[in-house]
Amino acid sequence: MPGSVFLFGMMFYLPGLHDVFSKDGVSIGGLGIFVIISYAVGHLLAAIGNLIESLYWRLKGGMPSNWIIGTAPRLLSPAQIAKVEALTASRLGLKHPPLADMKTTTWHPIFRQIYSDVEKNGKPKRGDTFNGIYGLNRGLCAAAFVLAFGILFQAPAQWGISLGIIAAGLVYLYRMQRFGVHYAREIYNQFLLLPPEGGKPKKVKRTSA
Repeated sequence: MPGSVFLFGMMFYLPGLHDVFSKDGVSIGGLGIFVIISYAVGHLLAAIGNLIESLYWRLKGGMPSNWIIGTAPRLLSPAQIAKVEALTASRLGLKHPPLADMKTTTWHPIFRQIYSDVEKNGKPKRGDTFNGIYGLNRGLCAAAFVLAFGILFQAPAQWGISLGIIAAGLVYLYRMQRFGVHYAREIYNQFLLLPPEGGKPKKVKRTSA
């Protein structure tokens, strides 16, 4: 989708891209070429999205999955953070310093292991949905920013359109942050529901009234 958005926007400023369209609309062959090119461009935009992601979360003090470590934790309550610390020892068998003393580079692989545990024994679907929306908004943010600068380069007089597209990119950036926070919180919440001894939660048998 990010690649398609970028190419569609640039078609208004690069006449050569109009060759994929026929006079009556999109031809079958043109549509196939458009999809292939959009896919390739999408990967290039993903690289730019990764750069935006890295710079943005650095300004925010790290990715949301790291917001429970350090001397000023957030995202979860102190009781929840203490339970996460206990579960990483009992369920995952990991011995590590207190979360308040840990660094991002040390905690990140532990979070990946937490996710793997949730994926195997918990309910990761809601978190995966949040992560998918997060990735989509990251890509659309990159597409909007690159498209805005592309338009500014091709048609400087239409800077107002570029400004509007940058504003749209900032909205995508906000939604990227929002769903990044939702994703991290959901994975931790699912991890907190797992039993301390390992394995899946015991199913509660329902009795008829």
